[in-house]
Amino acid sequence: MSEKDESSLKRALGLGYTTFFGIGLILGAGIYVLIGRAAAFVGDAIWLSVLFATLIAVMTGFSYAELASMYPFASSTHRYVKEAFPKYEIIAFIAGWLIVFEGISGAATAGIGFARYFVALLNWDPSLIPWITVVLIILLSVLNWYGIEESALLTLLFTFVEAGGLVFIVILGFLLGTNNPNYFDISSGFDPFLGVMLGAAVFYFAFTGFELQPTLSEETKEPRKTMPKAIILALLACSALYLLVSLAVVRLLPWNVLAESHAPLADAAGAAWSGSYYLLMAIALFSTTNTVLGFLVSSSRLMYGLADEKIVHRSLAKVDSIRKTPYISVIFSGVISVLIVFITLYVPMITGWKLVIGGVEYKLIDLVGKTASLAALLAFIIVNISVIVLRYTKPDVERAFKIPLNIGKFPILPLLAAILTSLFVFTSFLDWIIWLTTIIVIGIGFILYKAK
Repeated sequence: MSEKDESSLKRALGLGYTTFFGIGLILGAGIYVLIGRAAAFVGDAIWLSVLFATLIAVMTGFSYAELASMYPFASSTHRYVKEAFPKYEIIAFIAGWLIVFEGISGAATAGIGFARYFVALLNWDPSLIPWITVVLIILLSVLNWYGIEESALLTLLFTFVEAGGLVFIVILGFLLGTNNPNYFDISSGFDPFLGVMLGAAVFYFAFTGFELQPTLSEETKEPRKTMPKAIILALLACSALYLLVSLAVVRLLPWNVLAESHAPLADAAGAAWSGSYYLLMAIALFSTTNTVLGFLVSSSRLMYGLADEKIVHRSLAKVDSIRKTPYISVIFSGVISVLIVFITLYVPMITGWKLVIGGVEYKLIDLVGKTASLAALLAFIIVNISVIVLRYTKPDVERAFKIPLNIGKFPILPLLAAILTSLFVFTSFLDWIIWLTTIIVIGIGFILYKAK
């Protein structure tokens, strides 16, 4: 079967679109909202949490780049793990569904980020945040159904806007910042190791997105060559921006003020130059909207890919005859995203449960963001192991990109990534509400899996 015949979807995207699509997914709610929440755990040393998250993301990004060059299919993660463990389809399904779940909960996280900025802008009651989130998810699900080219064009525009906002923060911080942070002091009072890990756990959602780029493989021109380049370029660009912003933002506002802000980057910019508050507020709204759209697009395509390969119920592979988009998967992604918001909001309210660590109370966005990150990290452990296995079981499969730093056939980076990710999960993701939400959505996935 030729590459042209591998998909019934329209191949319309090149390196520029796929790279900026990835940047648009990675940037957004994480950096515009969660950088303030990370400060609650790590104080002025936010950059240390960002650096740790960067190491895991970049090493795993290399694994995705190699695998995407081998198997350019919309089912991406599922297909990679299936090829590595052909006798254990259930492992492949779990990995693939975790990435679907991560994309859907990522849309919810970004939607909450949008709503936090929105209520801060209009001075509305914060209790409206979940409902504003739901309305945004519904509207962008409609756009997701309307068409991939229209979605990609909007994504490209929003990505330039949000990246420009981060560059602006960096310039303000280093030129006009008057705060004098101690970059090596965990000024929040936490144990240094625990503080960095918890800060990274809250912030890590900012790095999710690159693993969803391969879901567009069947709508990309020359995906075997294009997709690996797009993944690496997107990760490197975002990593550099994140580190610079984490150093600059604490020069503009004290860490404890950032931690409690609904609009941390807008407040930081406003502290240096009052006229920039509304500029950053507008950019943040664009940015978080872009992230919601990107996650809805990619998670629905991955769901489509799983259905197309007969892994989950075939109805999810139905393509709109006019718009040429997987409309059932689009609807399903939007519905589950809304469900995640309500589970995370109302279960703690009903049970009276509150998560407080070291005097810091978790917010809704912390919990939903960590839910998205947990799903991704669990899948990353499996994916990194899959790269190692495939080097030995399928050495002759064409690899348009190969991970650097190898001892013979053995790739070092995937092993390091798997070890660090496992350490990260089992030290920093111990909140029962995020595991409950993950189990519920995995359960929904098993129903679809059994109904195939």
